[in-house]
Amino acid sequence: MKLKLGRALKEIEGNRFFKVLEDGDLVKISYRFNAPSVFDTPVKRELRGITFSRKTEEVVSRPFHKFFNVGEHEETEEEKLSNREFIAREKLDGTMLHPVLINGEVKLLTQKAFSNPQTEKGEEILSKNEKLYRAVKELLQRGYTPVFELISPEFQLVIPYDREELILTELRENRTGKYLLEERENELKELGFKTPPKFTGKLHHLKRKIEDAEMVEGYVLKDFSVKEPFPLFVKLKSPWYHKHHYTFTYLHNIPDHKLFNLFLQGKSDDIFSAVLNRELRQKKRERLEKMISLYRTLIETAEKLSAFYGKPEFETRLKEEIERIKRKHSRDFSQLNIREDYIKEAARIAKKRGRFENFLGTKLYTMLKVGEVNLNSNLTERG
Repeated sequence: MKLKLGRALKEIEGNRFFKVLEDGDLVKISYRFNAPSVFDTPVKRELRGITFSRKTEEVVSRPFHKFFNVGEHEETEEEKLSNREFIAREKLDGTMLHPVLINGEVKLLTQKAFSNPQTEKGEEILSKNEKLYRAVKELLQRGYTPVFELISPEFQLVIPYDREELILTELRENRTGKYLLEERENELKELGFKTPPKFTGKLHHLKRKIEDAEMVEGYVLKDFSVKEPFPLFVKLKSPWYHKHHYTFTYLHNIPDHKLFNLFLQGKSDDIFSAVLNRELRQKKRERLEKMISLYRTLIETAEKLSAFYGKPEFETRLKEEIERIKRKHSRDFSQLNIREDYIKEAARIAKKRGRFENFLGTKLYTMLKVGEVNLNSNLTERG
C-alpha cells in the first residue's frame, strides 16, 4: 500500500485514538489505544509508528502494520486459518525499533517515541557493529526499513534474556510497504543481520509445537498468498507466555492496597514466584515490605496499648503512639492518617485476646484503598 503523510493525517482527523508526534522534519503517527475496533481501515493499520518526512510527505521509516492474535479479529478466527500453510518466525519479547536517517546518520525510533532508553541502547549496540551499521544505512538510503527487536536484560519484560542484541524481524519497502525478509534472508544474513528461528506448517502443527515450549513468547505466522492490503500476519502466543505475561501485567499494574491484600491472603509469594522480571519483583517486594513493616508497627502498638485500655491515660497514650508511628514511617509514606478509632478498637480486641491482627490487617487495607495511607511513589528510586 502506497501511503503519504497527507492521506494518513486525513484518515485520523478528529480521531482521539491516534496521536501525531513531530521532531524536526519527522512526523510519526501511532495509536493511543490498542483494540481491534481502532484499526477499522487498512490505512489505520499502517499507523503503528510509521514515520514520514514533513517536507516530502514520503514514508522514511515503516515498521509492521497492525496484526492480531489468533481468534482476536474476524480475519484471525481459527477456522479461517486452519487450512493455510504458514511461515512462522519466533516472536521475541523485546522492544520493536525501526531506523531512520537524520543528517546522514542512522537513528532508531520506537513505535511511539523518537528517543528513549531503548533507542539509545539499540544505537549503542549498532555503533559497536560497523558492518551492521553500514548495512542499515545503505538499506535506508535505498528506501527500505529494517525492523528490529531489541532484547536486553536491561529492558526485560517477561523472558529473562541474558544478552543484548538487535534481531531483524522484517524488512519493508517504504514506498509500497512490501515485506521482504523471507525472500532476501540469505542476503541479509551475509550483511550481518541476525533473524529469528523459522518454521513452516499449518496452524494445528504450530500450536502443537508451541504447546509445551518455555521461555518463548510465541510465533508470528505469515501467509503471503494473501496480497492486499497486506499479507496475512497472525500472532500465536505460547501457553507458557500467556501465564507469565498475565502475572507480569497483574503485578505491574496492581495498586498497593491489592498487593497488601494478597499478603493478607497468603498469596503474594505465589505471584512473585511466577514473575520472571527481577526488577519488577524487587520494586513490588520493596513496596510490600514497607506496608508489612507498618502493619507490624500497628500490631505492636495495639498490643502495647491494650494494657492501658479502659484506664484514664489511654487516650493520651493513644495519641502519643500514633505520632510515634508517623515519625517512624514518614520517610516511606507520603500520607499517614492513621485512624485513632481503628487502633483503639484493636487495643480493645487485644485486651480480650481476640484476633486483633486480622482486624488491623483489614483496616490497613481500607486505609490504603481510600488513600488515608499512601506509600511514596518514588520509593524504589530513593532506595
